[in-house]
This record gives sequence, C-alpha cells and structure tokens, in this order.
Amino acid sequence: MTTSLKKGRGCLLQTDFWWTMLPNFEEINDQLITEVKAHKNEENDPSKNSNLGCWRGHRDYPQWPTIAEHAITLLKEVHRHYINNQISCVALEQATMDDFEITYWTNVNDKGSSNTIHSHANCHWSGVYYIQGKDTGEIAFYTQPYLNKQITRGLPFGQSYAMEPTDGLLLLFPSYLLHEVLANPSDKERINIAFNIKIKL
Repeated sequence: MTTSLKKGRGCLLQTDFWWTMLPNFEEINDQLITEVKAHKNEENDPSKNSNLGCWRGHRDYPQWPTIAEHAITLLKEVHRHYINNQISCVALEQATMDDFEITYWTNVNDKGSSNTIHSHANCHWSGVYYIQGKDTGEIAFYTQPYLNKQITRGLPFGQSYAMEPTDGLLLLFPSYLLHEVLANPSDKERINIAFNIKIKL
C-alpha cells in the first residue's frame, strides 16, 4: 500500500544556521591575535565586561573588511538558497556593501568563562568569526519552545544544537535565535569577533 504524501513548508519552527571557513584565515588570525591582545591590554577595564571573565572591546581592525565581505558573500548565498526552495526571501544578488549595516565587537573569554543565553534584538542576521576558537568551548543554540519545555526531545523541530568552533570559522544565524557560549575549558583564551547585520530593505 502506498500513500501520496504532500508537504507544506512554512518555516514556522525550523531555524537554520550556516557556516564556512574564511580563506587564508591563518595569516589574518595571526595579525588579529596580536592586535586584539594589544587592545585588551590598553583597555582592560573589568567593569566593561559582558560576562564574568569575558572582555569585550570595540575597535576597527584592518582585517575586518575582509571578514565582513566574506560574511555578506555567505549571506547572499543563504538568501539564494531559500529563494531557490520557493521560500519567501528578499533577493540580495545586486546588493552592495552599502546595503548592509554591520556592527561588530571583539570577545575574549578566559578559562572557565562563558556567555549567558541571549539573542540580538532589532537585527536581521548575527554571526561570529573565530580568531582563536579550537578547544575553547561550544556555542549552543536553542528555540524558545525548547527552552519552555514545550517540545519533546526526539521530534524534528524546536530542539537545541551545540557546535564546536575552530580557528577561521565564520558562523551566521538569524538574530532572534537564542544562543549561549559554554564555559571555556582550555587554558588558552577564546578570541572571536561577533557581529550583527541589518539589511536595508
């Protein structure tokens, strides 16, 4: 006996996130580690920490435009994927860098430090680029129904997912998606650049 199975996809609960590796990241990261550590030494004010043991800094690094352009290239590919799958989505093929408002900041997590569950309100896409990420703790994603215990584990939606970062990884996800950075188990610092993207629709 066979059945005619039909599917409707409204993207009501499924949330995708995306990642890629930055080309030539070794050279870029070597430069960034030196610059970020110098920045941290100059402005190491504990009162400005985002979470205990996590230093946050705001500075324009010469390497940032390369990372930003790669993030926008990935974002265009993501939107193209949704359009090709008949999912309502704005086309970005003709967009230039001026069509995006991007803000970014640096995070340095010491051993044992973490970042609590949060989202990035009033933005469209968020992301993180790992300068020094290998073995420094996972980033975990959650849906609201999952946190509210409205979704039973084993069903194909509304779950959680944790990802182990690595040096040179660029991760992109919807800004509404709840996420946290788990404790850094390593003796080395976790160093990354987090960013938000607003599309000028």
